[in-house]
Amino acid sequence: MNSSYSILPYAVALALLLGWAMSPLDRSITEQLGQRSEIESLRDIESQFGQGLTVAILGGYRSVAANLIWLSKNQDWEERDIAGTLGKIALATSIDPRPEMFWLNGSRILANDMPTWVVGLASAEQLETTDRGRAIAKQYAERALAFLEESRDYQRGNPKIHIEAGMIHWKKLGELEAAANSFKSAIETGKTPYFAYRLYGDLLIELGRKREALNLLEDHYETLPDGSLEAMKPVVADRIRLLKNELKAAN
Repeated sequence: MNSSYSILPYAVALALLLGWAMSPLDRSITEQLGQRSEIESLRDIESQFGQGLTVAILGGYRSVAANLIWLSKNQDWEERDIAGTLGKIALATSIDPRPEMFWLNGSRILANDMPTWVVGLASAEQLETTDRGRAIAKQYAERALAFLEESRDYQRGNPKIHIEAGMIHWKKLGELEAAANSFKSAIETGKTPYFAYRLYGDLLIELGRKREALNLLEDHYETLPDGSLEAMKPVVADRIRLLKNELKAAN
């Protein structure tokens, strides 16, 4: 019998055991939500179920355990259980911080879903129309940024982490300069997806930095392959044309 198959049930059992052991910690996270940053809560979890422990026990099966815990998080998410969802996200990333999906989806749950859970789906408009709602949205957006910051040691050079942070700064917090810095960092990795350049150009325009946006898009255009749907070269050409016309009309 293949040894991988004989060991797998033990990895599964251990993952479930870790999930069960996490339950009291889930409750403590709820109590800390209004008092401590997400990054501090993650460090508490790291100290109790950190990689030194999990790597020693799970070895090559830590990815199995982390994925099982991540999947078990879906039930907490469906039930809009903030403590349970937070706990499973934190534990999965603590056991195996390598999958970018954990960090990207985790930050989106924090920034997009959890504020709605707090006010209730029927009252989601409060997040944009009332002081209390905006404060809740800001609180969870900042927690999402802290969570992404915790990924830096494991996702170094990953432009998607910078892009995600940039979108939170831009769309959730209205922090345009911070968003621009995040997109700039993404581009500096040298592995940036095409769409990020277009978004960065839009952001620079919103900041009133049209000449900088034009230079960015012109340089980007020269690198784009012909006939690629993802590259959207004709769209970039149109934006360049519009920017040139706007700058010409302004002079």
